[in-house]
Amino acid sequence: MNSEDAHLTSIETALRAASLAETRLREAMEAIPQGVVFLDEDGRYVLWNEKYAQIYEKSADLLQRGAKLGDTLRIGIARGDYPEALGQEEEWLASRLEHLAQPGTRHEQWLSNGRCIMIEERRLASGGTIGVRVDITDLKQKEEAFRLLFERNPLAMFVYDRDSGRIRTANDAACSLFGYAPGAMSDLPAADLFAGSGRARAAELLGTDRSDTSECWQMLRRDGTCIETVIATRISDLAGFAGAIVSIFDVTERRRIEQRMAYMARHDELTGLANRAHCHAYLSELLEQAAPHETVTLAMVDLDHFKPVNDTYGHHFGDIVLTEAARRMRELIPPEALLCRIGGDEFALIFRRSSVTQAELVAKSIITTLSEPFHVQGHIIHIGATIGFASSPYDSDNPETLLRYADLALYAAKGERRGTCRSFEAGMDAAAQEKNRLEIDLRAAVREGGLEVHYQPLVDLQSGEVQCYEALLRWNHPERGAVRPDIFVPLAEEIGLIDQIGRFVLASACQAAMAWPDHVKVAVNVSPLQFRNGNLLSTVINALSTSGLAAERLELEITEAVLMEKGPRPSAIIRNLRAFGIGISLDDFGTGYSSLSYLLNYPFTKIKIDKSFILNLDHEANSRAVIRAVIGLGRSLGLTVAAEGIERSIERDYLRDEGCTLGQGYLFGKAAPASTLTH
Repeated sequence: MNSEDAHLTSIETALRAASLAETRLREAMEAIPQGVVFLDEDGRYVLWNEKYAQIYEKSADLLQRGAKLGDTLRIGIARGDYPEALGQEEEWLASRLEHLAQPGTRHEQWLSNGRCIMIEERRLASGGTIGVRVDITDLKQKEEAFRLLFERNPLAMFVYDRDSGRIRTANDAACSLFGYAPGAMSDLPAADLFAGSGRARAAELLGTDRSDTSECWQMLRRDGTCIETVIATRISDLAGFAGAIVSIFDVTERRRIEQRMAYMARHDELTGLANRAHCHAYLSELLEQAAPHETVTLAMVDLDHFKPVNDTYGHHFGDIVLTEAARRMRELIPPEALLCRIGGDEFALIFRRSSVTQAELVAKSIITTLSEPFHVQGHIIHIGATIGFASSPYDSDNPETLLRYADLALYAAKGERRGTCRSFEAGMDAAAQEKNRLEIDLRAAVREGGLEVHYQPLVDLQSGEVQCYEALLRWNHPERGAVRPDIFVPLAEEIGLIDQIGRFVLASACQAAMAWPDHVKVAVNVSPLQFRNGNLLSTVINALSTSGLAAERLELEITEAVLMEKGPRPSAIIRNLRAFGIGISLDDFGTGYSSLSYLLNYPFTKIKIDKSFILNLDHEANSRAVIRAVIGLGRSLGLTVAAEGIERSIERDYLRDEGCTLGQGYLFGKAAPASTLTH
């Protein structure tokens, strides 16, 4: 599994987790009978439920993710959706936005359809706002006829006698909420509805006018269970006694959902560990509060060989392995350390008040325990872990930088030897910065035409005539000079430029070949990523049709890495290319693992002996044996055999005498621009 596959898998897993979390959040919101809306820190719409859209039905067309609440209000005012704003539009809008900026109090809003909405908004820890909309039109209309409609009100209410501290009467909704039979709450001491610690304050609350819904109260049902409520009171002289009308809003479920959503926002659903957002926030807080010289160590943990688990057994097995891996790691970390899952198979450990040495000991224990087999539904699965460290204040006290340094240390450890742990070193950052600068320069070279295609001849070893030119990409940097292809081509593959560069090389090579004699072919190297991306065939056909070059004059050189791709795609593409008459050459033959079987299963037209065998020709008997065997194999299969890296006449003569058809190397010429070639 290469790093790009692991990275893609990490991205796919992260996307699936994010989609599932949003789906469940939406389901939870739709289960709430009130209108619910989430705004980000800038007051932009993020999510809302159907009830919210129904409440603002006249403005429902304005509800779009990313739209500002203030902008939709302004449009609604212009439409006449908010009658209270008539004649005082700016003042009304400013007042509404002031409520949004300082949430926690309840206020009312009349709509043009005659409905009155109670608005309650709260600030979230993330900086955004959650808003609840309750249609209280009926309550407002029933205020004057309270005595007649009191019993039928769906909102739990009771009439409180301020002198005796007892409940005079309670409606059916209140009796149902608190678990009493209808009428059984009359003459009940109101204090009995409150938990012991809140009784004194409750007595004070019930004797005042209060509509502040920022505080939740713990209230007791008859069976002793606790519910969370918001209480509103209104003092009123009723039937000759000093009373108060008390309204009880049961927010138990809402609070549970809020707490669940808050938990989900900070934790990974699969493992229960802190997620990436929690990890970053905790690290930032820890570094900000750290005492002078206090050590904070961040370890990035990457599971090794995890992708094959998903590929072989499926994601269900992968989830089980991830959960078990999290459990094993959790048992090894000290009490003050935080374990986080920040990606598909990526974890982070934040150590507080632990030395770097102690953190490394824990890391080595984690590597050991994750190397032990996982037993999943009768299968034995082996993975492992590689870990990178960065510490504050030694490496950096900036959270973003510390995360990046730990990532660099992890990358270096994986590049050196998996199953190890490595601390950050300054040279890693310098190398990363240099790679970043090279990436910027490469993008500019691709964009501004800074890459060139040179051509190296392949000659007939019998006649010495040029039979083919191999197209080789060159980059002559104005400051760096000539940048080696083995440096910039892998970088192009990593950053997603290889398709664009591949199209350029194919187009240039086909166009250049049109100026050569008809018997001279052109060979173009093809990256495994061009096969994987699936548009190679159309790219080749487009280059041929644009240039007018005959398909039989084009050869594509591929390596064994192309053939190791799983699935039918590489085979189908190769056979389709051959169906057009395009030649297929297997490059670097003899250096892979399964080259012989590939020759039997794919329609190759040429094999190229790797130059490593040619360089050892004089003093390595095994090299000569391999060369002789490959030439014989090619002859028996009807394939052209070409040898790379020929620099001396003695090598040419040996290969020619052994029956090798074509030769390539400095003896015949280096790669040069098309304009300098002679035929």
